[in-house]
Amino acid sequence: MAHLPVLLEESVSGLRIRRDSLVIDATADGGGHASEFLKKLGRRGKLILLDWDPEMISILRKKFGSEGRVRIFHLNFQDIRKLGKSQSAGWRRPDAIFFDLGLSSLQLDASGLGFSFQKDEPIIMRYDHFSKPTAAEYLARVRQSELAEVIWKYGEERAARKIAEAIVRSRHRREIRTTADLREIIEKVLPRRGKIHPATRTFQALRIYLNEELRNLEQGLENGFEILKPGGRMATISFHSLEDRIVKNFFRDRARAGAAKLVTKKPLFPQAREIFENPRARSAKLRILEKQ
Repeated sequence: MAHLPVLLEESVSGLRIRRDSLVIDATADGGGHASEFLKKLGRRGKLILLDWDPEMISILRKKFGSEGRVRIFHLNFQDIRKLGKSQSAGWRRPDAIFFDLGLSSLQLDASGLGFSFQKDEPIIMRYDHFSKPTAAEYLARVRQSELAEVIWKYGEERAARKIAEAIVRSRHRREIRTTADLREIIEKVLPRRGKIHPATRTFQALRIYLNEELRNLEQGLENGFEILKPGGRMATISFHSLEDRIVKNFFRDRARAGAAKLVTKKPLFPQAREIFENPRARSAKLRILEKQ
């Protein structure tokens, strides 16, 4: 499936990109938003692309490698301040910083890393493929009480204890190696009701926990705001309540302190047409902040 950038027009217009702007796309994925940002830039503009997934970096280099205005870095966005120490970034303080916090269609459908329970593949669940532990290694040794807490805290799954118990009980019989192994365990203890598959929240919880996504987000927002030029804008697209709560509180606190103003007092949502064309957009929320 091709990756469809979410809230594209709203993001581009909200960041107020000028022809000479320096823009950082801190979660570039397959470059969907980045392509539109680049269209707004003139010869003196610059676009810096970050991604933690080496597969996404390869895609970005094929797509933008010959474009002189673009710099590409294999970097977790929490380390965004490191760009200031890199001469190859052509550094100056950015006019716009963008965070798309959703897992892209490319990562879900083609990664082979076990992010999606809809395909049978090894459960690695790490953006950086060489990071440890993998989800399979974690599930093989984690205590039941800890696993239940992770599933509840990061997946907001009410049946967290029941699922954790089933996983620990099942691993004594055979190793949990693939997405199908884990999905089947969950399906046996949690019947499907409604549109959401019973494994959805557990897969989300493991991905967020193993990649430290919420801590990285807090640090990334903090460091990004620090380097952002006064008058510059930061935009974030979040897809679940845990992320959006962090973004909402961060933006609110900066605004109350007089360090920024809220461009969007309430989040922007996709229009019905976009949701029809891309159902994964249905939970997206866009928030925009301007540094004072």
